[in-house]
Amino acid sequence: MFGTNNALKADLDRLSAASQLNDQSALEIYNKYFNLGLNERIEKIFREAIEQIRNTKEMIATGNDIAIKHENSLIEQADSIRGDKGGIDEAIQKLLDLSRLMVESTRENREQITQTNEKLAQLQNELEVARNEADHDKLTRLPNRWKFDRDLTAAFERQQEEQKPFVLAFADVDHFKRINDTFGHECGDRILRLIANELSLLSDHRCTISRYGGEEFAILVGGHDVHQIFQEIDECRANMASKSLVDVESGRSIGPVTFSVGMAESSLSDTKQSLLRKADVALYNAKSGGRNMICQYSADFEDRRRVVD
Repeated sequence: MFGTNNALKADLDRLSAASQLNDQSALEIYNKYFNLGLNERIEKIFREAIEQIRNTKEMIATGNDIAIKHENSLIEQADSIRGDKGGIDEAIQKLLDLSRLMVESTRENREQITQTNEKLAQLQNELEVARNEADHDKLTRLPNRWKFDRDLTAAFERQQEEQKPFVLAFADVDHFKRINDTFGHECGDRILRLIANELSLLSDHRCTISRYGGEEFAILVGGHDVHQIFQEIDECRANMASKSLVDVESGRSIGPVTFSVGMAESSLSDTKQSLLRKADVALYNAKSGGRNMICQYSADFEDRRRVVD
């Protein structure tokens, strides 16, 4: 309204000039600038707190260095004058004594500042540990949905910079409710950890695995050929399907546990919402096609999508 938010104004001007200011783009603008959820607000607090601590530490360290420099200079000057006993009267002597007292007092203050700085460093470390814990799922130790949302945003930013697509895939455990109902939730939890470990074999500096929610996992991959990604994920799926599992509590055979995968390659015109929908459509196609398979998104899936268990 007033043009004080330059980034918002630039987005609105760009969309308006391209005649693309519609309900969908307006919703995306709203979500980007105004609809900060609880997770985003917590993340903002973490970032600001850590940054404030870092700045305070640097300020204290700089002030400490300056104080030491001035103290040393003052002591040198005082000792130099003290050495000339014949040219110093009582007032100057008292002034020198006072200066030395001031230096001693400054040193005491500096010790307190050093202790405070050490506490700040400890607090910063604790905040960073807490932030890391908040980013990870307690059961599987994979990044959680909150962290995935930020990783997906970062992937889109890299795509704009590098002009290269990336891949998003959803992996969903087949018949997981049946496993929980038959063998119990503890067994279900162990299976989720097993699949998380299996998927983690795909991880590298360009591939992240997250627990998206429930029995669903998200895979983000950049900088690789899409056919190579398809093959690597499919090999992971086949390795899991080849295992014959046994419930450690009852000794009963669980048999093979499988998962289905839907994957989609991003395009420069995609938004977060559109890419998530593509991967979701591909996943439902894999589920409806018989499960224990991987499907890459195709526009043909849109007409054939239907909800399955």
